[in-house]
Amino acid sequence: MAEETYEQQLKDSDMLFTQISTSAIDNLQDATRLLVVTYVPDMTISRAGISHALKRLEAHYNNQA
Repeated sequence: MAEETYEQQLKDSDMLFTQISTSAIDNLQDATRLLVVTYVPDMTISRAGISHALKRLEAHYNNQA
């Protein structure tokens, strides 16, 4: 697999974060489950982008509590 650029990682993170944080999901556990089950198997999305999105989602849902 080719090495992703930093810009691609941020693009992937932005896309994942936006899709999940603007959905009807209202808790971190369900958001994390959705991201992992849906996007980890997709090899077109950068692993670093997924990791970054997970951290952003954690902060997002913890700030809502």
